[in-house]
Amino acid sequence: MKVDLSGLNIASFYGCQLIRPGTLHKYDDPDRPEYFERLIAALGGKPVDYEGRKKCCGFPITFVNEEASMTMNAKNMVEAKDKGADLMATSCPLCHINLDLYQGKAEKTAGQRIDLPILHLPQLVGLAIGISPERLRLKRHIVSPKAVLERVQPKEEAVAPPIGGA
Repeated sequence: MKVDLSGLNIASFYGCQLIRPGTLHKYDDPDRPEYFERLIAALGGKPVDYEGRKKCCGFPITFVNEEASMTMNAKNMVEAKDKGADLMATSCPLCHINLDLYQGKAEKTAGQRIDLPILHLPQLVGLAIGISPERLRLKRHIVSPKAVLERVQPKEEAVAPPIGGA
């Protein structure tokens, strides 16, 4: 890792596709998944434990019942924020769209400001390994991750001792 994420509380968002059906995922418990949190920890972040991380984001019903979708969306993000999340990461592109692009609508439905940056999992990994926010296209997000990015710092490069112990 080239960037220190240790000061960030990162909420995973499995969504409904990543852990279902549970019979296909023998490597993790679909009722209490851990692999996303293990990845966040391996990247240096602090995983946020909250129940909504394994719920649906509401995208499948967005165009049929927008209010229900935004209620689901807001509930998951508000819970993550209440548990201390600085940002949320998701592996599903549709969850990313619903959580980032429609966050303003979710805020209106919830009647409160959420302001939770949403990163797609490859962006979180890219950030940790030192890919620039510009190259990761983080400025294209609707909810700006600027405040979060200001808190991450490049890690000090370890300097190897000289050969021969001199």
